[in-house]
Amino acid sequence: MNKMRETLPKKVLIDTDLGDDVDDAAALIMALNSPELEIVGITTVYLDSVKRAELVSELCGKYGRDDIPVCAGAACPLIERPDPHTAPIQYGILENSRKGQIITDLDGADFIIRKVREHPDLTIMAIGCMTNLGIAFYREPELMKQVDILAMGGVFSGSSPEWNIKCDPEAARIVMDFAGHLKMFGLDVTKHCLIPDEMMDELCPDENERMQYFKRGIRIFREKTGYVYTFHDALLVAYLLDESICGMEKSDFTVELSGAYTRGAIVFHTNAYELHTDTGKDFHYAKSIDTEKFRKLIKQRIY
Repeated sequence: MNKMRETLPKKVLIDTDLGDDVDDAAALIMALNSPELEIVGITTVYLDSVKRAELVSELCGKYGRDDIPVCAGAACPLIERPDPHTAPIQYGILENSRKGQIITDLDGADFIIRKVREHPDLTIMAIGCMTNLGIAFYREPELMKQVDILAMGGVFSGSSPEWNIKCDPEAARIVMDFAGHLKMFGLDVTKHCLIPDEMMDELCPDENERMQYFKRGIRIFREKTGYVYTFHDALLVAYLLDESICGMEKSDFTVELSGAYTRGAIVFHTNAYELHTDTGKDFHYAKSIDTEKFRKLIKQRIY
């Protein structure tokens, strides 16, 4: 029988672009329902991060967790300048303004640095682009190098750019080149976290008001994009609860910053001619997933 991690509860900070795809909210709900995890703070990132923070705050409130501090982080990537006032796709489900409960007098990077200092055993779960993290590494490289980081992003079996990396390749490059303890979960593995419509209906029964709130958001996502429901980000929470869900491999990668088709792509960073290469740092990436075990855990923790 697979055992949950015995060292939990584990202190976790979540850095998220919640409000567009459905997987960020699923990951947060899963974390809120897991007593093995202690969420010490949440930062938002990319475009209108204040509106994203409002959605995060409201979702936490529905689970009785208004005590979790939520900080609106970086709106724009390090180099490119999209419209920072672009609202997240699901913002229309917000029931009440939560701006008064959002931390805006401290930026996302400084909030992360503060929490790392408060909790030396902190794990950062990055489920959006890495702008907040990249700035934190720039400001406090030695401090951040010691932190355990789990990140959803990249494609490790091909050359296609993935959304979280593509939104801020420079920030991802900083994190991937300088993090001392990094585990990444790429799209080539997380795409297997597909949630069939019938399973989503099971997760969102009519009598569960919280999940009906979640369902309103995912309906908007489906109407706007037409995409299938895939809980990419929830895989990181599942891994924190049961590491046997993913097969991990040690290696080293970086991010391509130029190229018409490859900007934001993950690039192998070690000597491919050698059978065994010492990367010199603790960098692992997911190579496989136990989909059945993942879905079983989803049914246990998302409600």
